[in-house]
Amino acid sequence: MNENITHCPPWLLMWLLAAGCYFSFKVLILWKTKVAAPVAEIAAWLLLCPTFNFAGFHRRSVAPRAVVLRLAFAGMVNLTFGAVLLWGVARHLAQLPMLAAWVGMVGLIFVLHFGSFHLVTAFWMQRGHALEPLMKNPLAAGSLADFWGRRWNIAFRDGMNLLVFRPVAMRWGVKKAHWLVFLFSGLLHEAVISLPAGAGWGGPTAYFLLQALGMDLSRRLHLKEGLICRVWTLAFLIVPAGLLFHPPFIHHVILPFFKTIGALP
Repeated sequence: MNENITHCPPWLLMWLLAAGCYFSFKVLILWKTKVAAPVAEIAAWLLLCPTFNFAGFHRRSVAPRAVVLRLAFAGMVNLTFGAVLLWGVARHLAQLPMLAAWVGMVGLIFVLHFGSFHLVTAFWMQRGHALEPLMKNPLAAGSLADFWGRRWNIAFRDGMNLLVFRPVAMRWGVKKAHWLVFLFSGLLHEAVISLPAGAGWGGPTAYFLLQALGMDLSRRLHLKEGLICRVWTLAFLIVPAGLLFHPPFIHHVILPFFKTIGALP
């Protein structure tokens, strides 16, 4: 149905929707930030920088050379590792499509978020922009709040904080803002995941609402960082992952995309 409506394959629709959401967010952030900057700098941030924090990109800061080199090296290692997973391991699992898709998706995340985006961020840091990497060792997260608030996709966190959390918290309080951020995250992922797949509606929203519930319950249960809290965190992140990347998305979007880029035969 989606191909008939859009005249493009579902995987291409996914990337077009992701790009549309990404640049719409950046334009809104630029408008909210109200920082006077040269047109060339604004264009560089819009088109060539993965962060949503324009104020940080505009601000000048000299990062230690060792920090920049370490980030660039990590980016190269992660990009190589992701490419091996995507074009190597996944291909050898082609007879197990679901497993191949999950391995390939992990590889794609390493290629983009942990690899390419690290390299781009290191480039801008070397040029004196006050940036931080999008991913900050998420495997070291001691809690759900630590994972979503300080380690996973910092760019998205900054955008949600500026456009959703702060305005809602000022008007209706922190708790409502907390839930609304995860609800909005779920709806955005519905647009990028369920819409191209033409099915699986409600899965991504349920996944992100479960994250909000897990964070809320951990506070009520007074779970501190430690083994129990880590198990709690991994359980909420991994067990319901099939709701986020649901079977229709994998079969209608991911597997055809991987075949198109040569990751699967």
